[in-house]
Amino acid sequence: MDSNAIPVALVTGGSAGLGFVIARTLMKAGYRVMITGRDGDRLNQAMLRLDPEGTARDSDGGRQRLTCRGCDVTSDSDVKQLIVDCLETFGRLDVLINCVGASDRGVLETLEIDQAELLFRQNVVTALLCSQHALSALEATGGVIVNIGSLASKVGARYIGGYAMAKHALAGMTQQLRLELKPRGIHVCLVSPGPIRREDGGQRYQESVAGLPPQAAQPGGGTRVKGLPPERVAEAVLKAIQKRKPDVVLPRYLRLLITLGHAVPRLGDWLLLKFTSPKTDADT
Repeated sequence: MDSNAIPVALVTGGSAGLGFVIARTLMKAGYRVMITGRDGDRLNQAMLRLDPEGTARDSDGGRQRLTCRGCDVTSDSDVKQLIVDCLETFGRLDVLINCVGASDRGVLETLEIDQAELLFRQNVVTALLCSQHALSALEATGGVIVNIGSLASKVGARYIGGYAMAKHALAGMTQQLRLELKPRGIHVCLVSPGPIRREDGGQRYQESVAGLPPQAAQPGGGTRVKGLPPERVAEAVLKAIQKRKPDVVLPRYLRLLITLGHAVPRLGDWLLLKFTSPKTDADT
């Protein structure tokens, strides 16, 4: 098979966390992959973990299946160059995974405007810039954009600061892009997972939740949803690409609850309060 015909995926935030697992999953599925991030050392370490023997990084004879580029995806010029580098390396682009983002803890009552603007830039502007600069390349291949949202893309929650505002904006942007780009053959999908398991879960936000209930520091702001393995989310991303799904919610059973909550807002608020309240003896 001509290596130039093998599909190419660009994964932002691919040096660690969910982005890394998505990159690994796409490689196993036969994609050529470029990962990007701001930290060169983390990118190099990720490359070694993705390709310990170095065979995927071998550019001789057109065998290269993996590469990385340092990029600040909040910078228009950096993103423009990133797409140029991807096309120069692989000759095409079939999938863009916008996985860069940042979460938060706190309450809106005390949310600083600077923090709100930062969250919007990290979660929304990054995806917008990457999508804008990738459009011509994706149109040429009938490609796919996948934006990684969150359950916070669908509902509000307590104790997650400005995160829900930013992710709701990402969800709105995703749907608008899907409508705009469908005539051009580009598919756009939003994947909204619940809390994802990570080694530092519950530790990152200890300082920022002073004065709030203890569960505020927990994954999802203490949401009573079992943490998802990142591998499960990555497999859902792959399936969304292959089947060109418009919208994916994980765990799947929450889609029904979200639909009910939107149809009956009072019920939705009750469900959200129930799922973000600390467990009592009666729950155990």
